[in-house]
Amino acid sequence: MENGTIEITPNKQKNDEESPRISENDQVKPQLNPSESEVAPTQLHAREIVELVAESLPVTIIMSLFTIWALFSDDIRLAATDIDADDGFEAVISIAFFLFLLEIFAASYYKEGYLHLPSLTPEANESYKDMFNRLCNIGSFYFWLDCIATASLIFEINWIIGDAVETDDQSSLKSARAGRASRAGARAGRIVRLVRMVKLYKYFKTQAKNEEGTQIHSTSFESGGGVVAQSRRETINKKEETTDVDLSALAAESHVGAAMSDLTTRRVIVLVLVMLIAIPLMSYSTSDFAPSFGTQMVHRMAKENISNPGEYNDGFLIALSNVERNLDVVKLSINKDVYIHRKGRLDNLRSVEQITYEFTGKATTPSGDVMKVKTVGIFDKKDSIQSTAEFGIYMTIFILFLLVVGTYFFSTDVNRLVIIPIEKMVSLVQQISKNPLGVEYKMLGEDDGFLEGMETTLLLQTITKIGGLMRVGFGEAGASVIAKNLGESEDHKLNLMGSGNLIHSIFGFCDVRNFTDTTECLQEEVMLFVNRIAHILHGIVVQCSGSANKNIGDAFLLTWKIDESFSPSEVSFLADQALLAFCKALIELCRYQDFICNFSIAATNRLYKRFPGYKVRIGSGLHVGWAIEGAIGSNMKIDASYLSPHVNMSEYLESSTKAYGVPLLMSEAFFRLLSPHANKYCRQVDRIKRSDAEEPFGLFTYDADLNYEFVEDQKLKEGPSNRVLHDARRKSVAISGSLTVAPALLGSHPSQTSSSDIKSKTKLQKGKSVRDLEAQEKTNETSEKESEQDNKPNVIVPPYKESVWETDMDLMRLRHLVNDAFRTLWKEGMAAYIKGDWQKARDIFHETMRSSNAQDGPSKFLIKVIDEHGGTAPHDWQGYRQDS
Repeated sequence: MENGTIEITPNKQKNDEESPRISENDQVKPQLNPSESEVAPTQLHAREIVELVAESLPVTIIMSLFTIWALFSDDIRLAATDIDADDGFEAVISIAFFLFLLEIFAASYYKEGYLHLPSLTPEANESYKDMFNRLCNIGSFYFWLDCIATASLIFEINWIIGDAVETDDQSSLKSARAGRASRAGARAGRIVRLVRMVKLYKYFKTQAKNEEGTQIHSTSFESGGGVVAQSRRETINKKEETTDVDLSALAAESHVGAAMSDLTTRRVIVLVLVMLIAIPLMSYSTSDFAPSFGTQMVHRMAKENISNPGEYNDGFLIALSNVERNLDVVKLSINKDVYIHRKGRLDNLRSVEQITYEFTGKATTPSGDVMKVKTVGIFDKKDSIQSTAEFGIYMTIFILFLLVVGTYFFSTDVNRLVIIPIEKMVSLVQQISKNPLGVEYKMLGEDDGFLEGMETTLLLQTITKIGGLMRVGFGEAGASVIAKNLGESEDHKLNLMGSGNLIHSIFGFCDVRNFTDTTECLQEEVMLFVNRIAHILHGIVVQCSGSANKNIGDAFLLTWKIDESFSPSEVSFLADQALLAFCKALIELCRYQDFICNFSIAATNRLYKRFPGYKVRIGSGLHVGWAIEGAIGSNMKIDASYLSPHVNMSEYLESSTKAYGVPLLMSEAFFRLLSPHANKYCRQVDRIKRSDAEEPFGLFTYDADLNYEFVEDQKLKEGPSNRVLHDARRKSVAISGSLTVAPALLGSHPSQTSSSDIKSKTKLQKGKSVRDLEAQEKTNETSEKESEQDNKPNVIVPPYKESVWETDMDLMRLRHLVNDAFRTLWKEGMAAYIKGDWQKARDIFHETMRSSNAQDGPSKFLIKVIDEHGGTAPHDWQGYRQDS
């Protein structure tokens, strides 16, 4: 810092006195033994590769297609194809079987908790029962589910289980039901593999969120208030882009949501499994006994024909003819003699499409020999198998529908009423922890799961209120404190006390004039007074890329933080906006005088009695420099603010405005940051040195005529009863104070009224008007409170442009008393003053006093200083005035 200025350059390097930074290469790393340093990274790398491949989109799609194929392939094969297609179906299902096995092995390797293997080491104070339960806890629910589903494919692979032909040796219906149940269980096992489809859903949901985030990311910074604000957003944008790589992070599911989804899916799966296995066991079905009866009749006639060839030969032929004519027999043989053989049809039948009946017995020949008789009948049941396969397809589709709908209806209400609101609240807290000042606090509706009266709605309302209070309470200086405590919750404790951060900023300090006396007059309504001023002042500052930091009763501290990455032109742009904010504040406080001073009759009476013609006035100081940003206080109470001599400097500048008779003073350091368009209308009013430790610096001001009548907003001016009531209040103050009474109020022209009439009418009118106003005030008290928010002025500051100093009519009216000729003359007088030629300077300052109708405050002050020294500069004058 030299001559009271501070030099700000982009990418500024910190000096050696600051805390050293630790680079990524210099960070302390844990020491590993040789085995850990060589083996552990390799294992981690291999596991990541396996997980990356297994969870990738192509693999997920392929495995999902094989799962769907495994569900329908056997039924499609039996219902729509011939035996020639079996080899192709078996090859595909064999590939699916090994892929599923490979997937189980891969998931057991990379997925945490999938294949849970208990430790064989006994735990401390563990009972035998607990140890037994722990040792039996092998594998997760989905591990066994995948194993059962994969094992069910074995029944469709003939080269593993062989080609079995269904036989019926008059077994009971119980075994048939058991077979149906096993087949239903196998199908159910494959159905539950469709849980993998959730992967596809989550993947595409993540992709959609990523694309949506990219679109928002590219369009959210198109509007805003100026280049500096845009630069800040671009800086944040770049930081977000560097970390926004992992797609899974964008759609991270909450722990409670994942747990509830998992439990719901498990219960639905178990319910479907139980239903599929139990229903066939409890169902009653009939069987076609005609093939068995026909084969048995042929077998009996054959035995009788062997015993009595003459008597039973016709009966044997009739039984054989009936079987061939009425039943779908493809082969019938007795011992080695084949009586019916439809070879072409038999060769085209699968083993499952055939049913074989076999009967054995003994017969005695006429010669007395005992002969063994074996009758075998093979029948075609292809039509029945096709019908069963078609029914299986429909049943599979229905079960899939049942699984999806059941899972949806089981979880939708829980998700809507509990999970989604919790996730939204967690997301809100995470947003607050990342950027406490950039969160838009809004209440969500019923579509988001927040119903009136629900506990989750109360929680969201509380979080929203707390977040809003933190934002307005801590401000920009407390953003890092909020983010740190919400983001780092390892010890679950608040850590409000810590080291601060070095920042560079423009500091603005404002103070309300005559605040102590005003407080005595307004009493409890002083809060309305201060908050209305803050409403106008803070609104303007925020629109000019600044932020409000501290409210100290009658004073306000405002900041414009300067990022290290800002270029000199961006810093100049920010300084221009700071000056513009204070100029606009002076204008709008004059414009909305009636809004600010709208009080009760008693408070208004007291205020205007003490200050007739009271006007709201503030003094302001602008300075730039470094400061320490952080939390100040203790665990009992903290304030987020700035500690720096530069903050005190801005307060000193504000306090000096009274002496110089100006509403705004700027330091030389701040003045040097202004662009030529802005500093053109600023003038130096003095050069001082406050202490031996500081360098002398100049004081500058922006000329402002606060007596100019700025037009009030027409909407506010023509508002409801507030405006009328306020005018009446002010008139009542004039009456009660025995001031000049308006003719309209008395009802006659002054020239036509005698002094006695005036006194009597004044007395009557005073009592009547006060009573009427008091009654009107009580009537309108409720409407005043309701319309307070609607009647607040909404000051709009357009995005800053350097041409605003020459085009904005309000700024031109504000400085209308000072023109270029005045500034040229003043500059000459100030040069003479600093040089030590006080006689010339005094003459010029008298000239500026005459040209300003004796209203120029700096001219008055410097003439006073010169006169106090006898009209000549001190012998040790060095171009600055000592001000302690």
